[in-house]
Amino acid sequence: TLSLHDALPISSIGEMMGNAVNQVNDTQMHAGSLSTRYTQGDPNIDLPEVMVAMQKSSVSFQAMSQVRNKLLEAYKDIMNMPV
Repeated sequence: TLSLHDALPISSIGEMMGNAVNQVNDTQMHAGSLSTRYTQGDPNIDLPEVMVAMQKSSVSFQAMSQVRNKLLEAYKDIMNMPV
């Protein structure tokens, strides 16, 4: 059985958001790289691959934005609670 000491350390919300931003950035950089290579005529890159990468990039950015908005909304709700 696992003990409390065996559990992975829990990261802060800031760390989780930082990791999410970095992952979205990586996805966007990859999509941009594929797009550039395709427009430069790289024969190893085809249009569907570029389009899928661009859609993944877009969806990941939108999801991260929604999570950020919900976190800010929760923070505001907590700050407005009477003590």
